[in-house]
Amino acid sequence: MVTFRNLFAKLPVGGCWLCLMPLKATEHHGFCRACFTDLPRLPPACLHWRGDRRAQSYGRHWFAALAWQAESKRLVQQFKFQRAPELVRWLAPLMSAHLIACYQKYQLPWPDLVVAMPMTRKRWQHRGYNQAGLLARAIGTQLQIPYGVGLLRRLRDEAKQHKLSRQQRWQSMQNAMHCTRDVSGLTVAVVDDVLTSGASVTAAAAALQRRGAKTVDAWTLCYTEPHAAGRL
Repeated sequence: MVTFRNLFAKLPVGGCWLCLMPLKATEHHGFCRACFTDLPRLPPACLHWRGDRRAQSYGRHWFAALAWQAESKRLVQQFKFQRAPELVRWLAPLMSAHLIACYQKYQLPWPDLVVAMPMTRKRWQHRGYNQAGLLARAIGTQLQIPYGVGLLRRLRDEAKQHKLSRQQRWQSMQNAMHCTRDVSGLTVAVVDDVLTSGASVTAAAAALQRRGAKTVDAWTLCYTEPHAAGRL
């Protein structure tokens, strides 16, 4: 159902995606100055070491732009579940800016390829778009990195990840993904919206490494602490 909140947020004149106040002429990033300043940004640091021990053999760096707090949760819910794909216009630059800081900090060359965390055909048809794909395409354009369309595929329609425990997420994602092309010698970045247990990005990294990827990084909008309440 279309709500007044969604209609207001999508008006051409523009309202802040968080507080819904009209934007000033100098506010061009989809948020008012106060909400933009209050976004729960994470420092430019790798989060891979915080993942499950099963994740340590796959992939290299995990980078996330925002911590999982009320503001970021609201943005993801709108983007993912309330049919607001246009939010990518403002979320992708947040991620790109964070990634530039991360790769400068670790003095790393950019990956050769950007890919999206895949979703099943059934879920794509229900939602109408893959939010990870929208982010990956936009970030690839902004950072001038090729976007590998359809490079990763889900092999089955697993249970909705956000409704599973951390252990169930790992069991669900075992061998759940397939890399459709040879990526020998390439460094690949996998883009997703939320990093929780790391099971999905690890399954993606494993699939890419089976097809020859030299290393795999994970780029996400949000990172959820293991103890955080109200995870998606």
